[in-house]
Amino acid sequence: MVDSESLNVLTEHRTDQGIKVLYEKFLEQREHDQTSFFSNYLYRQIQQLNIPKQSYLVVISGMATSNIGLWELPYGNMPFDAQGNGLKWEKMTLSNELSVILISGIKNRSGMMRGEEIQAVGLSEHLRSFKNGILILPGTHSKHISYDNGKFTNLKSFMTGELFELLSQKSILANTVEHSPWGDERKEAFLDGLQIGFAQELSSHLFYVRAKHILENSDKKDNYYMLSGMLIGDELSYLKAWENPIFLAASEPFNNMYKLALQRFVDKKQLVLFDSSTLEKSLLIGQLKILSIYGK
Repeated sequence: MVDSESLNVLTEHRTDQGIKVLYEKFLEQREHDQTSFFSNYLYRQIQQLNIPKQSYLVVISGMATSNIGLWELPYGNMPFDAQGNGLKWEKMTLSNELSVILISGIKNRSGMMRGEEIQAVGLSEHLRSFKNGILILPGTHSKHISYDNGKFTNLKSFMTGELFELLSQKSILANTVEHSPWGDERKEAFLDGLQIGFAQELSSHLFYVRAKHILENSDKKDNYYMLSGMLIGDELSYLKAWENPIFLAASEPFNNMYKLALQRFVDKKQLVLFDSSTLEKSLLIGQLKILSIYGK
């Protein structure tokens, strides 16, 4: 629960039940239809907040509006403005005590997103002094969102995180990498990987990770971050000649890793960094803007 004036979080409840897990549980039962199943789950989680019983209005973005969520909404189209105008939405009364404002995602010809558009709307408060730029939101599917005069005008999607998971856990490289916490001792390996990615030689050098371990007995933990550097470098390589501002918003350790990558070719004056707390609050700011437009 959030104070709508200060945006202070008054109470919260977190679970590890992501959309894929919940959808699988829905398929395993026959008692409820999809909307009822998800709305019942939502109401049970609200009850865990231990707040006085009342009528609830919940702003929901992200995968809840996908075909494996509470209620499917079609994607809106680029562009959309910094206040959230242009997004598709629907207000639903699920019970006497629970209503929701569902916000759909955004698409263009090259990508789509559900949830990151609300973060972008929230972060736009920090972008007002810039005429244009590109907002980078790293993740399983990283998003690069173009910003121009108060509007978000274009989108690129990169499967960087998912590719890393597949390569490091499911491919022949799995036996040559080992996860370890990010730290300065892994920086050199990460930078080696970045150079390969920047040179757009990712595909031809993936097997190099295995060869380096087998032939040179390289550290599996270093290999883990070299592979990460290769993928992140490949994602960012198209920006090497970019001259406008680049806005980076990520949680750790990705904030540190992407910053390190961008600083290899971006002038410090071009790079605008937002830490994990700013990113987290941006979602609340974005949802409040949505509430002010669509919650009337």
